[in-house]
Amino acid sequence: MNCFACERHLSAYIDDELSLETRLELEGHLDECARCRAEFEGHQAVWEAAHQMQSGPAPDTLWEGIAARLEKPGPAGVRLEDLALMLRGLAGQVQDLQRSVDEMRQDLDNTAEPEPPRQGIRVRANPFVPGQPRESSIERLRRSS
Repeated sequence: MNCFACERHLSAYIDDELSLETRLELEGHLDECARCRAEFEGHQAVWEAAHQMQSGPAPDTLWEGIAARLEKPGPAGVRLEDLALMLRGLAGQVQDLQRSVDEMRQDLDNTAEPEPPRQGIRVRANPFVPGQPRESSIERLRRSS
């Protein structure tokens, strides 16, 4: 498995949605690649932080406040429609940039020499044991609620 494929599968890995074969490939890659391991640890930290967050009810006047602000012109007379057009343009530029980054990653993965395997490196607090069933993320959330 290369770094690009590993990054694509990280969320599914954390949610235990990968096949056994793909999960084993990803775990092997995480054992050998410090960059992807750091990315995984970041994903895992965000998931854990989100899991621990408490949310309260939204105020009854929330929508009225949003609607009132949408009706007012923005700075220098900028209207909501103008902002929507700007966002569409930015979204297109972000997509183009993402494609360029993906192409560069593929080029790097195809030309880079593989890192030598490192001995004794394991993913921090990896709760997944290959081949053993485990409680899904949703079941853990339901149990902790």
